[in-house]
Amino acid sequence: MNARDFLDLKGREAAEQVAVKAGTTYAYFYQIARGNRRPSVKLAEKLVKASNQELDFVALLRGARS
Repeated sequence: MNARDFLDLKGREAAEQVAVKAGTTYAYFYQIARGNRRPSVKLAEKLVKASNQELDFVALLRGARS
C-alpha cells in the first residue's frame, strides 16, 4: 500500500510510529503521503520495514497516486 492509503486506513498514530521507527518524522511522512515529497530509496526501505511490509516499496517511490 502507498503512504496515503496507509495514513487514511491506519491513522496518524500508526503513521507516526512507522515514521519514528524508520528514523523520520510524522511531518515528513505526511508530506510523502500527500505527494509533496518522495522518499529516498533508503528511507523507502526503512518505511517498508518499519511498517512490517504493509507499505509497498515501489508505491512509496512512485508517490501518492500509485
